[in-house]
Amino acid sequence: ESASGERSEDSEPESEESGGEGGSGSDGDGPSKEKVTNPIQSACAVCVNVGSFSDPEDIPGLAHLLEHMVFMGSEKYPGENKFDVFTTRHGGYDNASTDYEKTVFEFSIHQPYFRQALDMFAHFFASPQLLKGCLDREIEAVDSEFQSSIQSDTDRMQQLLCSLARKDHPFAKFVWGNSESLKNGPKEKGIDLAGRLKQFHQRQYSSHYMTVAAISPDSLDSLEEWVREAFSAIPHNQLPPPSVTDAPLPFEECSFHRLYKVVPVRDTHEIQVTWQLPCLFNKYRVKPLHYLGWLLGHEGKGSALSYLKKRNLATSITAGNSGLGYEYNSCFSLFICTLTITDKGFEQIFECLTIIFQYLKLLNDVGPQERIFKEIQTIEKNEFNFKEEEEPIDYVEKLCESMQLYPEEDFLTGDDLLFEYDPEVIASVQAQLVPERANSMLLSKRFAADCREKEKWFGTQHSVEDIPTEWERVWQNLETNPDLQLPAPNMFIATDFSLKAPDAPSSKYPVLIEDCDDKYRVWFRKDNFFNTPRAWVCLLFQSPVHTQSPEHAVLMDIFLNLLSFNMAEVTYAADVAQLEYSTAVVTHGLALTINGLNHKLPLLFDCIVKQIASFSTTEENFKMAKEQVERDYRNYILKPEKLNKISRLKLLDYQYWSTVDKLAVADSLSLISLTEFAAKFKRQLFVEALVQGNMNAEDAKNLMTHLCNQLEFEPLPKLFRVQPRAVQLPSNTQVCCQVMNNDKQSPNTVIVDYYQCSPRTSHEAALSNLIAKCMTEPCFDTLRTKQQLGYDVNFMHHCTHGVLGLSLTLVTQESKYSVEYASSRMDSFVREFHSTMSSWSKEEFQAEVESLIQELLEPDHSLEEEVSRNWGEILIQRYQFDRLEKEVEQLRTVTQEEAMAWLYRYTHAGEHYRKLSMKVVSRSTEAVVNDASAPGAGETGLEEKEKLESSVELPPTSTPARLDISDSDLESFKRTLHIYPSYTTT
Repeated sequence: ESASGERSEDSEPESEESGGEGGSGSDGDGPSKEKVTNPIQSACAVCVNVGSFSDPEDIPGLAHLLEHMVFMGSEKYPGENKFDVFTTRHGGYDNASTDYEKTVFEFSIHQPYFRQALDMFAHFFASPQLLKGCLDREIEAVDSEFQSSIQSDTDRMQQLLCSLARKDHPFAKFVWGNSESLKNGPKEKGIDLAGRLKQFHQRQYSSHYMTVAAISPDSLDSLEEWVREAFSAIPHNQLPPPSVTDAPLPFEECSFHRLYKVVPVRDTHEIQVTWQLPCLFNKYRVKPLHYLGWLLGHEGKGSALSYLKKRNLATSITAGNSGLGYEYNSCFSLFICTLTITDKGFEQIFECLTIIFQYLKLLNDVGPQERIFKEIQTIEKNEFNFKEEEEPIDYVEKLCESMQLYPEEDFLTGDDLLFEYDPEVIASVQAQLVPERANSMLLSKRFAADCREKEKWFGTQHSVEDIPTEWERVWQNLETNPDLQLPAPNMFIATDFSLKAPDAPSSKYPVLIEDCDDKYRVWFRKDNFFNTPRAWVCLLFQSPVHTQSPEHAVLMDIFLNLLSFNMAEVTYAADVAQLEYSTAVVTHGLALTINGLNHKLPLLFDCIVKQIASFSTTEENFKMAKEQVERDYRNYILKPEKLNKISRLKLLDYQYWSTVDKLAVADSLSLISLTEFAAKFKRQLFVEALVQGNMNAEDAKNLMTHLCNQLEFEPLPKLFRVQPRAVQLPSNTQVCCQVMNNDKQSPNTVIVDYYQCSPRTSHEAALSNLIAKCMTEPCFDTLRTKQQLGYDVNFMHHCTHGVLGLSLTLVTQESKYSVEYASSRMDSFVREFHSTMSSWSKEEFQAEVESLIQELLEPDHSLEEEVSRNWGEILIQRYQFDRLEKEVEQLRTVTQEEAMAWLYRYTHAGEHYRKLSMKVVSRSTEAVVNDASAPGAGETGLEEKEKLESSVELPPTSTPARLDISDSDLESFKRTLHIYPSYTTT
């Protein structure tokens, strides 16, 4: 979304690049639960039909700032983080986001506390305090959020497109807000920001602009009573809601229909083609943009992308409308096609654009196709009818937004279903998707020397020129391309939704139904709870070859890239029919998962297995895949959070090839080396399978038999399988490593303080999980809300190859605070939390314990959740399917004194203190913003720093030894350290 107030506690789970380390959402020790999902979970969301379009011209970002301020206490419930503490302590969380025409607030909590939380939540809208004392801090939070996203190509492109709009159009606004637009600018103009904020709230936050959705196990009568009781105090301003329906389309054709060259942050070549269309809210029953995006974005035989791939010009395509306010609002709609092209494609940009336009011409020539519409309609209906239950908080968020858009009878279905076929509506829209109405943006770092202009807020380099006359001439007389065709009927659409009769005894956990020595194992559980026609087939192809060198690690990535390329035309049809597959390189080898409606799942399984068995490629395709993999590596290490992660794992994981290692050797690889690698990988394997859902045991055995017959591999003895091991950090020592941010323009510094704890047991894991839960909200409140060190702050627990750990992550900007100062605040928080916990009453501590127990014991929300947890156990080779129950048993015995002692043992000086402080530091101490706002950003940071330094006591010099290690010395230093035993079970 354009301006998101989302808290960063639910940060993106760390991907299992090595399978070694994960956060509390995806531990290397198998999945635990971070986000609450529970039938006893209650949730509520409010959608205010006002967003950034309503920002006053002189205060850009005011709607976003108000979203932040609303959660800072109400007259009935004063206290900046009182609601956060209440929801977190009772198993929930809260969130908010600002879009162009709406602002959404939501929370979840355990059901017994819902009524009280509902009243606290409603009073944010009825009587928010909007305290002037919070204003500067929340402006800093908005600015930190902006700085965190300033290097996002998606956000930069969005704002660049906004800058092309008519100057008086609401779309031309800067919707994010930052310190310049919300602090320095208003100060220079003599604006009373606090007063204007209250006026904005009084005008825009009226009860008749709001919709509320609530979900809870309580009766509907009780829910209605509570909602009326809580929300009746919200004032009604007797004014019509703000509207932009009378505004013209945002772009004038003279400036829109041109060729823009843009320098991206990432290493990529992309073409983005955009059309502006009128508002299509009233066409939701037909969804013409969905129909057209489905066709132009198709990847099957005869599609634009299939043809481009065959010529090695492009690798991916997206087309359509996201439904977010940026592209879909009451003023206009955008239809956007984004094509990721190869180096060869970059040299043939005109040809790439022409193929896109030729496909659109095909659609106009043949007209709307009822057969295709009905097919999409059937797929969406199947997905809706058999959709797995959503998170309560996600469901109410979506529902309250739908209530703003659709009539009451379509609240639940309006966003998902295609209701009626109307060829006239479709034809009228597709007739506008012609070359002469398109805006074309070309993204590549190769344009750097040509792009002299900079967008005001994000500083995006770009240039503009007329579209070449010769291009225009060809596009006006487009010829039919015989290689482009409409999609064939989809063979993967399910028609049998019956539930299979069980052929084996029911079980709570997966059961081993076949164990063939050193060749394969099959785990199975027939679903008897969710009772949907869905199934999962998960396969782990165990092999050590990808771990033997960085070259082999790269070859595995190229192998998977080309495997996907080879079967794209077939698997895309399955994907749109709600049959998904994914591949990933994990610690023990290659993981493959297939899931969806089970009727046609064996057909997809057969297609994939045959592609693996017959794998081959060409020299040209190999070069294209290697180019794409190398580009992915470069883009991955551009992100400071990812660079921090791989630098951490380089020390903590004994056998680990980082993205940096792989990038260093990728260019030397050849097609011959890939061919040899693929043959070696397939020659000797141990395959482990998990089959769950609407299948029976005989189905599971038949799938494995079919796989073995197709691949004809030799057994892999246990001795030769991967045995991952974690490295033990030195005792009573803080190891410090500082790496420079690879993105030279990024203002962001990422600091992760990792505290290595003990080898995992159920009791130790229970304590680790409990401490992380106890520290999460105070960490956010202290470092983010009060000290304003950065927008992204989170505290997590880890398990790296069986070794527990805690981590505190902070994303900050050195233009505001030095690395040393930010680190000292982080260290101080961790050390002082022991005292904080000691001040809790027994009842407060027990409330945290009981909340965690409820989270761990909550039934799974979906088959996917259950499968993910069970599959996680197989991936780490531990098979402790009852892990959560065992952890709960231990939690019931934990005392406050024991938890405090555990925390002290691993976070204070002594023989158990093992800390790794990994810092990825911005290369510049100046914020990367526009010229006008740069001085203000720096001064604001210094002022806040001085205030904090004078009001808090910095931590004393710590007694543990400090060991500074350079990034280049991490590998050699690792070889001097002790290694923990392997955690896998054989």
